[in-house]
Amino acid sequence: MLKRILMRAGIGFLIGMVIGNLIAILTGNANSGGERFTSLRLIEMAGGSEAVAMILQSLFSGMYGAVCFAGMTFYEIERMPLAAATFSHCALIIILFILIGLLLGWLNNIAEVLIMASIQLICFFIIWLILYAVYKKQVRELNELQEKVNEQK
Repeated sequence: MLKRILMRAGIGFLIGMVIGNLIAILTGNANSGGERFTSLRLIEMAGGSEAVAMILQSLFSGMYGAVCFAGMTFYEIERMPLAAATFSHCALIIILFILIGLLLGWLNNIAEVLIMASIQLICFFIIWLILYAVYKKQVRELNELQEKVNEQK
């Protein structure tokens, strides 16, 4: 189980770094005429160094991705009901995003926090519903195969 968590966290870290920096670059271009790829707050925190700010942004984006991917392990805990696993994973993702977003300057006020939390909540449940439907279909197909095997005996 630990190996699976670490593997997911590693993959999530890489994906988080790429997506976080891609978003920062795209929004940086829109907000600063292509001159800045991190928030001013983060550059100030980094002592005025945009390179250090970019490294911090990469690390925190990677950490967010790692937690999102490793959090999928909640669904594999047999003692945990599906609703509790879903709530735990969703809460972890949203709370961590808010903390990192405030730290890195992605979020600047309560309105932005609420908007982003709402968007993440909606996206989380859309993805969850899609996966739920896929898994439910797979279970149905497996049950049908099991019935056919039982009939042949």
